[in-house]
Amino acid sequence: MSKIEAYNILLKFKKSKNNRYKRLDIALMWISLLFWAGRYNQALEFADKYFNKRLCEELYCWKGIMYYFLKDYSKACEALERAEASDAKSAEIKYFLAETYIMRSEFEKAELKYRAIIIDKDLKSLGLFGLGCCLMKKERFDEALGFFNRALECARQDNKIQILNKKGLCLLAQEKLEDAYECFLECLKISPDDDSIKLNMALVLSKLGNYEKAVKIYKNYLSRNPHDLIAINNLSLCLAALGNYNEAMEYCIKGLAIDPINIDLLGNKGYCHYKLQDYKNALDCLNEAEKYSKNDIILLNNKALCLMALENYDEALRLFDKVLHEQCSDDVLINKAHCLIKKEQFREALKCLDKVKNKAEKGFDVYTLQGICFEKLGDNEKAIEYYNKSLNNA
Repeated sequence: MSKIEAYNILLKFKKSKNNRYKRLDIALMWISLLFWAGRYNQALEFADKYFNKRLCEELYCWKGIMYYFLKDYSKACEALERAEASDAKSAEIKYFLAETYIMRSEFEKAELKYRAIIIDKDLKSLGLFGLGCCLMKKERFDEALGFFNRALECARQDNKIQILNKKGLCLLAQEKLEDAYECFLECLKISPDDDSIKLNMALVLSKLGNYEKAVKIYKNYLSRNPHDLIAINNLSLCLAALGNYNEAMEYCIKGLAIDPINIDLLGNKGYCHYKLQDYKNALDCLNEAEKYSKNDIILLNNKALCLMALENYDEALRLFDKVLHEQCSDDVLINKAHCLIKKEQFREALKCLDKVKNKAEKGFDVYTLQGICFEKLGDNEKAIEYYNKSLNNA
């Protein structure tokens, strides 16, 4: 909920009261000025001191809003629930409560309030949008999309941006990347300078493999926001995907100068060292990252790859087994098989490769390694069979 949105709904609430509290208008005007100045604590002190025990539902609303923007959601709930007790039919109060409940991750309570306000024609789109957000938090993405689409049908132009943006994120969570791209593109047509939408667009582009465009967006954004660690990390990932490992490492170093124990940046820096065949420094980075994130399976897998490159096969195998115990992965099975081949344990490697599930996608690597195993075991007929399978999957 933005300040403008909150203020407009407070005005709507005031109009619905038919100016019953004209004697409070001057005081409310002063509270309003403090609100826009961001002096929320001063506004609360004024309300408590000036009105003492004569608080009406409108003032409870104002107090709830002040606490909301102070991120004290417990006190915001308390004030807004008292307002609702005085005016149980108010759609505006229900909306403020729903927004507060969702910040407290009380999604069931938030849903009830959002559902109650969709009968109000002025708040309908916000209610439908809120319901979509609740369902998205519960990972019920198809239902969430339905509510976002309904919200778009009745939303004012100034509300469409947040709905489209959230819809795009919902599609992204479902890996519907092309649809998410189109959604963010529509967002940018309405609000071309919105950085949050641009960053979401960059994320989609990177997932679509369009790293060049994603890099341009991240670099443009970082020229104005040089300390955003998430953007720095994502940019380094895109640069690494393009094979620009040295430049990717430069951004990792910039990020680590801001946050020396950032796990993602340490991991990415280690990966860049690994791709540049600087295995010792890669291992140092990954060991440093592991201090702050025990049992991270990606870190463990990358550590095992470094150890394998340094010919420490036994320790590499131990880590591969640890990762596979936590989460079976085709990539890790292939890495383990490769390590077993290095140790000349060809039959064990074949057993490992048999466990790979997605041979349609991983066929080239799997069949090549199986061919190597059969060749080393002296079964040339089988080796040729699997080398042919590998060529067919190339």
